[in-house]
Amino acid sequence: MADDDFDGLPMYVEEDQEENEAEKQKRRQQSRKPPPPRVTPEELARREFNEAMGRKLFEYDPKLGGSYYTRVWFLDFTKVDIDEETQYCPMRYTDSLIREGHELTDSLNMLFVKIISSDVGYPIDVYGTVIIRDSLDMKCNYIFRHDRDNCQHISSHVCARGESLILTGPSRGVVFLGNAFFEIDLKIREGRECDDKQFNKALIDVVGSRISSVVQRETVDSWRSEVELIFAYVEKALEGTIEIKILSGPESFCGKITARTTDVSSHMLLYDSDVHGAITVGDDRVIQLLRRVVSVSEDKMLEFNIWTTSSDQNANTTHRQIEFTPLMKGSERDAITCGLYNLQIKVV
Repeated sequence: MADDDFDGLPMYVEEDQEENEAEKQKRRQQSRKPPPPRVTPEELARREFNEAMGRKLFEYDPKLGGSYYTRVWFLDFTKVDIDEETQYCPMRYTDSLIREGHELTDSLNMLFVKIISSDVGYPIDVYGTVIIRDSLDMKCNYIFRHDRDNCQHISSHVCARGESLILTGPSRGVVFLGNAFFEIDLKIREGRECDDKQFNKALIDVVGSRISSVVQRETVDSWRSEVELIFAYVEKALEGTIEIKILSGPESFCGKITARTTDVSSHMLLYDSDVHGAITVGDDRVIQLLRRVVSVSEDKMLEFNIWTTSSDQNANTTHRQIEFTPLMKGSERDAITCGLYNLQIKVV
């Protein structure tokens, strides 16, 4: 056999040697890496606590036949109290210096929480909470909050669109940076507290990329009811805090007051004496509203509608309407006469 038949052999031997040397080098480098940090007792306790909270929030829903998270589960519960209310107040930037080119964030306006159907029939007395968590602090911003001694009585399925819960929030504008979370926890009051029934309990994740229209609806089928959340997406939002004062007229306000933005036809209820009775105003003559914070797009208007009813036997109703332009800072006020009342509306 000729010598040149073996000309290729040394090349393969050299390649094997290079590969072996590379493996040895890799092992040497790995041996120099510091070992993974040991899990401290504190870290282990934190993990165990969060896992236990996650299991607690993952609840079985008999109507759906499966288990689901009913509250946000991804927080570090050693640092966050899941029941803590947001500490941020409205009107935080009323007198702030606004930099040129400042970009406004988006928001959500809660329009309705409706009872679409009840598996236990009517009448029912509903209590509990509906909250929203947003990007500002992920804490509880209450939309509906009634305790067992202050139930909302629902006598019947009023119309095909359901009966609305009386909303009392949010307490500040919602900061929507692509995600928000609604938590529903509603119960039905029975004769004894131990006999009260879970009516609806669920977590709803609102994702900005899925929003396709200004008004959004989320239907929640859970436990013994079907509930619908209806809210409006507010682009480039400005927060408005509302104060309505009686300048002249009776000491208690008999009527109804709503607010809406000009791009949404639905009205947000601020006051209704038919619902909670005519409330006597205090020495400052300011009307106690059900809710006082709304969000408005910078290029839209905030519209108020006021209805008053005369106290005579004819019970004549008067309706007036007034609009406000949203301001980047400061406040605006205007007066309007409706029936027996001369009112001052202030938006901060």
